[in-house]
Amino acid sequence: MHRVLVFAFLFCVLGKCLCEEPGSLKLGRVIRATPANQAQVNFLKRLAENDALDLDFWTHPSHIGGNVDIRVTTSHYPRLAKLLHANEITFTILIPDVQRLVDTENPPRAVRAAGFDYGRYNRWSDIKSEMMNLVHQYSNLATLVSIGKTYEGRALQAIKISSGLGGSGQKKMFFINCGIHAREWVTQATCMYMIRQQMLSGYGKDSSVTAMVDKLDWVIMPVFNVDGYEYTFTSYRMWRKTRSRNPGSSCIGTDPNRNWNFKWGGIGTSSNPCRDTYHGSRPFSEVEVLSVARYLYSNRHNMIGYMDIHAYSQLWLTPWGYTRSYPRDYKEMERVSNIAVRALYAKYRTSYKVGPSSIIIYANSGSTKDWAYGVLGVKYAFALELRDKGRYGFMLPSNQIMPTGIETFDAIKAMGAALRI
Repeated sequence: MHRVLVFAFLFCVLGKCLCEEPGSLKLGRVIRATPANQAQVNFLKRLAENDALDLDFWTHPSHIGGNVDIRVTTSHYPRLAKLLHANEITFTILIPDVQRLVDTENPPRAVRAAGFDYGRYNRWSDIKSEMMNLVHQYSNLATLVSIGKTYEGRALQAIKISSGLGGSGQKKMFFINCGIHAREWVTQATCMYMIRQQMLSGYGKDSSVTAMVDKLDWVIMPVFNVDGYEYTFTSYRMWRKTRSRNPGSSCIGTDPNRNWNFKWGGIGTSSNPCRDTYHGSRPFSEVEVLSVARYLYSNRHNMIGYMDIHAYSQLWLTPWGYTRSYPRDYKEMERVSNIAVRALYAKYRTSYKVGPSSIIIYANSGSTKDWAYGVLGVKYAFALELRDKGRYGFMLPSNQIMPTGIETFDAIKAMGAALRI
């Protein structure tokens, strides 16, 4: 009873609402809590609904023994610690100073540097320009795909890599997107690195790259959530959602990975516009999600695979997210995934875990991969969680972009070779 009263008191009277723009908040620290029983899991789930403490859940409570990473401001840390102690939940300080990592993750660009720097985190305008350059430089392989416009009017674009070889008729297509969650910067950088430094420059020179491009057409979208990504540079590094307005609320944005029209509004989502997991007012309420869904649907008869790349946790995820049941094609998904993660491990000994997201990380509904598999019938539907396992979290230093890009591409190349089409 005492614990409940303490929680209720803090919930009602402490702090300010997360609906307010968080740009001026101190970024604080990240703690890792590990629930030892179901009561503690349930408490952490209730805590995630607590507006009073301005908590930012980087990973979400799901099961006993599953780590839950929470960013908390400096002023609210003592209250959070007291609550966790009162509920006998073990926790450690994972990142003592988030702002320090933000300040050092992306060193300033050299004054005289020319061209696109694949070893740093780039703004959307630079990425867009480089995509245009690549299409011109590799016109025999690359074409620009226009998918639509964002809520704020920016272009939604992908690059299609196709050799025009590899068999009679139209080849099967594999679609990859990065950056659906704005703050996961290593994903956008990884997609760009794989496009230029691996696939385009490697075709015709590396037999394994040539084989994968001749086997399939690859459509890669480096920045899905363009508005949110730009906002992480201009206003608030920790922003995750889109930037659309929510009628009746001062809170901005929807989680674009909870907005798809498959099991929408279920487990792992929120109906509160102030939450990072807000599922939107309806399925496909976000113009970015609807535009990509329309493109994928129009290519559904030709799609063999789909991949949604996230960070962090080092996971290779399969459907389902909304239920712990295994999909009918799981054995084949697992076979291909294991081949991929072995290839990923070989270069830098980076270990990944394979399995359905509902089982090995946490449950979520209305997600990309579940929609691709459940609606489009795409057999090879995956989501990745790139480096690391929490030391840096979303602020992976830019000197890890290239190693991440290299190992991720090795995995995708091995996956491509293993696909049965």
